[in-house]
Amino acid sequence: MITIKAVKEEDLKDVLALEQLVFNAGSYPAFVIRQLFDISNSLFIVAKENNQILGFAVGALNTNNQKAWVLSLGVHPEARAKQIGKKLTNKLVNLLKDENCLEICLTVHPDNAAAINIYKELGFKGETIIEDYFLENEKRIIMTLKNS
Repeated sequence: MITIKAVKEEDLKDVLALEQLVFNAGSYPAFVIRQLFDISNSLFIVAKENNQILGFAVGALNTNNQKAWVLSLGVHPEARAKQIGKKLTNKLVNLLKDENCLEICLTVHPDNAAAINIYKELGFKGETIIEDYFLENEKRIIMTLKNS
């Protein structure tokens, strides 16, 4: 059975390994994973089955304007098509709504049809492609979900 819960410090090495597996050269370095853990609190979650991390999601909330971002979402390639990405995103969205978040944003590569479909199913909107979002010729779509 897959459980979703807040990441623990002892999970960080496994999260880093999964981040590197999923995102390759575009992955966050170890110090960023550690700092996300330090600042994200309950908004850094993992999906586990049999004590193995199959996926993770990290969010951040700007309390000044109640706007949040999904900073990273990764699912182990062998665990895909099990709705883990959708469950993680849904859990993160609910955590953010509990914090009275008014808008949740994320970026997704335009070629990542599976992720785009998940986000649309959860109510995210946005289709405009930004050509150089990460300043290195990296295309992204910004999708948003309004909390009404």
